[in-house]
Amino acid sequence: MSTPSHLSGAQLTKFTFDELTQVTAALEEEGRCEEAINLYRQWLEFNKTESKHVAWFNFGWLLQKQNLFNDAARAYDQLIDNYADYVAGNVANNVAMS
Repeated sequence: MSTPSHLSGAQLTKFTFDELTQVTAALEEEGRCEEAINLYRQWLEFNKTESKHVAWFNFGWLLQKQNLFNDAARAYDQLIDNYADYVAGNVANNVAMS
């Protein structure tokens, strides 16, 4: 699946979360990490899906792998600030499972 880099943010809202992860993974495998990062940025800005918390985590992880630690920290902060209940629930579940 190739990524049309000319899509506007409004058009990117039509990407499902699964499509986003497929396209960004393919871009990353092709060494086109900057394009994957830009795609995440646009999708996160314009999309209203319930899976946005996972996208914030994936975005942070991609930034971290590119040694963009300050940007990764900001992405993780977005995750924590906007989805604290989800993050707290997952941490509690993981602790309970250990």
